[in-house]
Amino acid sequence: MFGYVRPQPLELRVREYRYYRGVYCGLCRAQGRCTGQCSRMTLSYDYVFVSLLRLALENGNPTDTDGAAVVRFERRRCLPHPLCPRLSLVGGAATDHVARCAALLNFYKLCDDRHDEKPFSRAGLRARLLYGPLRAQYRRAARADAALAEQLQEAMQRFSQAEQEKLGSADTPAAAFGEVVALLLSYGVQESDRATIARHVGRHVGKWLYFADALEDYEEDARQGRYNPLRELYGTDTLQPQQKESVATAMAHELMQAD
Repeated sequence: MFGYVRPQPLELRVREYRYYRGVYCGLCRAQGRCTGQCSRMTLSYDYVFVSLLRLALENGNPTDTDGAAVVRFERRRCLPHPLCPRLSLVGGAATDHVARCAALLNFYKLCDDRHDEKPFSRAGLRARLLYGPLRAQYRRAARADAALAEQLQEAMQRFSQAEQEKLGSADTPAAAFGEVVALLLSYGVQESDRATIARHVGRHVGKWLYFADALEDYEEDARQGRYNPLRELYGTDTLQPQQKESVATAMAHELMQAD
């Protein structure tokens, strides 16, 4: 359910794109600091979106030193860019939270792949090879914020149960995954109004992500005999044009609700 949130550079002003890239680099450094250097290889645009939202909700990136909620950038070199320093968001509470969320969710996604994929398929072998490193990242994130790890585990259990029931409705598991995203976005937000906004956006963005993943994997899930909520709903191995249009309409509705 990752990889569906991507920037559109041509739609951004130059300063907006530089800001976006700075947040991307800052989150990369936060992952290395919070959950280990190897976790930086799991960075995705999905978590940059979460970082941008958290920065807006907290009016910045509060630091451990002075607690000031500000957004500051500095030019720094890194291994991929050793000669040309790039703007990087200075680390703080918001990006550290997202780094821990990434480690926790990536591990759950890997466990799901291990369960769904055949042991000697390419995806199955990949899941088994990455299990050790991602489990170490998960444990490091869980130690840093045990309350977040516990609440996320409960939310993921409710999501898993919703899928196992196979009710023939895509809305139930999609809503359960929406609650997972809502938790990650709203966790630790102090002001009730902003926490309400975060939960609202999370629920609808989470449902959109769930529908997008189910739509993309529909035919492959049918061939492999894996669970797919849309296949449970329509009962066919191939989506018809009117069915695709219906799903697209539902996804557009979720995005409008999140706006």
